[in-house]
Amino acid sequence: MELDLTAPEIRVLCSLIEKERTTPDQYPLSTNSLRSACNQKTSREPVMELSERDVDSAVMGLRERGLARSVKPTGSRAWKHRHVTNEVLPLDDAEIAVLAVLGLRDAQTPGELRQRCDRMHPFDSVDEVDSTLSALAARPTPLVRNLGREPGQSQDRWVHCLGEEAVPASQSRQRAQAATFRALHESGFFAMPNPWDRGSARMMQEAGALALATTSAGFGRTIGKDDQLVTRDELVAHVADLTAYIDVPLNVDSERLFPEAPGGIARTVQLLAEAGAAGVSIEDYNPKTSSIDPLGAATEAVAIAAAECARHDIVLTARTENHLYGIEDLDDTITRLNSFRDAGALCLYAPGPKNLGDIELLVSEVAAPLNVLAFPDGPSNSELAAAGVRRASSGSIVFNAAAKAARQSTIDFLATV
Repeated sequence: MELDLTAPEIRVLCSLIEKERTTPDQYPLSTNSLRSACNQKTSREPVMELSERDVDSAVMGLRERGLARSVKPTGSRAWKHRHVTNEVLPLDDAEIAVLAVLGLRDAQTPGELRQRCDRMHPFDSVDEVDSTLSALAARPTPLVRNLGREPGQSQDRWVHCLGEEAVPASQSRQRAQAATFRALHESGFFAMPNPWDRGSARMMQEAGALALATTSAGFGRTIGKDDQLVTRDELVAHVADLTAYIDVPLNVDSERLFPEAPGGIARTVQLLAEAGAAGVSIEDYNPKTSSIDPLGAATEAVAIAAAECARHDIVLTARTENHLYGIEDLDDTITRLNSFRDAGALCLYAPGPKNLGDIELLVSEVAAPLNVLAFPDGPSNSELAAAGVRRASSGSIVFNAAAKAARQSTIDFLATV
């Protein structure tokens, strides 16, 4: 019998099995107790954040498969849940213990399983665990699978075959925000301000922003650095800090995506996605050479970033910095943006142009969602929307205004002393 359980159903079933063996005096479990068991921060990989509705839905799914039952004890207002796995899958104590621990964690070796099963079923040796795993794998419908050995390991790693793989709560949240961010690029116009810390991010979210983007210059200055001097580790930590604090998608001003750092561009995209980013950007200005990269090299870098962004389903914005460094050649800008689009970038960005006619030309020539850097003396958001611009960002403008106001306020304060 192929179970094909959902990740919440697997977590609920294996939590019931575990608690039946380890805390029998508190078993069967109420929905609230079962939710706490499912969402434990220890002995769970990955950690999940199931709601009571998620748990109730999973219990219902297990009941429909004959794997669980719910009862309401006399005098109690709460339903209590228990598993009845053996009515569907005849398993001995060793097999059900191993299956439960595999369902509560990621891939594990026999040695790890022996240690982690101890409270449910003590194994005398690793060989006994191996025999149990072999029996589970040899069933007409295998319940476990051997992944082989990782480099440097002396034992094979095993996983369950109960159904879909669990997704960490943080990853599930990131995927949802990435999907929201991608959808924002499908039609219409949105303004995307650039916070530099938690407080500014929360303020911008509460003001109604649908998405936010970091500012490399603004963030750098908050930690005492100039633009383009922030390290990859500092940026990743900054992104993780913001995404843990806001509820809207976050795009990352990630400059060149740190091609010289270990793992290069692809590793940087991975780290930023894991930190919760819904999108990242890559630009073609090289501060080491103080020049714009040749088109071929810049396009190759975009292609690498695009491939990794596709793996994590996040939005890639490709930027040409021509106009920020005195190259006012719109034809070259259009050529670069189209090359970046063909390399896989979803959104294109050429910060600098303020003339509405130039912006309209960019929109018509690149045929992809276009980001524009908004200026106080440039077109309004309504004008940009009418021109076909997909999104506008503030860059470091809001930070600079806040810093200027803070400086003047400080000067005024000191003058009164």
